[in-house]
Amino acid sequence: MDLQTFIDLSTSIQYQDYFFVSLAVSWVYDCFLTLDREISSIHSSPWKIGSILYVMTRYMPAFVLCIHLCMNYLPNENIVTCKLLHSIWFLAAALCIAGAEGIFVLRTYALWGNKKFILSIMLSTVLCFAILDVIMTMTISRRLDLHLSDIGDGCYSLSRDTMSAYPWTLLVAFELEIIALTMIRVYREYRRGCPLLEILLQHNIFYFGTGIGK
Repeated sequence: MDLQTFIDLSTSIQYQDYFFVSLAVSWVYDCFLTLDREISSIHSSPWKIGSILYVMTRYMPAFVLCIHLCMNYLPNENIVTCKLLHSIWFLAAALCIAGAEGIFVLRTYALWGNKKFILSIMLSTVLCFAILDVIMTMTISRRLDLHLSDIGDGCYSLSRDTMSAYPWTLLVAFELEIIALTMIRVYREYRRGCPLLEILLQHNIFYFGTGIGK
């Protein structure tokens, strides 16, 4: 490893540590702020699909952050553990995204008055994209070249595969479908003046913009 690569890698790992620790602190703080409402709204009521999806979306990001931090401070002799943690990270991230997208599917289904046709469209898209996503993720994982850090603990990858952007492209395409269905519903109900639909549309657009920003 040349000197410039060494400097860039050490700086990148340091910034990653700061970023993930700040995210973890923010997540814990937010949990304390909303814990009472979560207990009264989610845990005190009979559990349904929406409750399970909420818990997945709410708590799985913390697990993903913990895996990231473990990979950054992994002892140098554990390359097998590094690969295992990376696989677990992929699975945890997939569950987190599945929970969030599942909430949007249920919400869009409710906005359309529980019409089976709308649900079948969304589920068909999810099934096709999920199959493609699994195939591409497995291909990316096989191509990924993990290395142990030369500057201390942790492992990293210097490989840059353009195929890694394809799963996110599928997610963006599905989000566009959700936004389109929501906008059609909002347009139909616009004359009735329903502020809730407008708020939900704004929430969809904000979530979509956040995903694009990542």
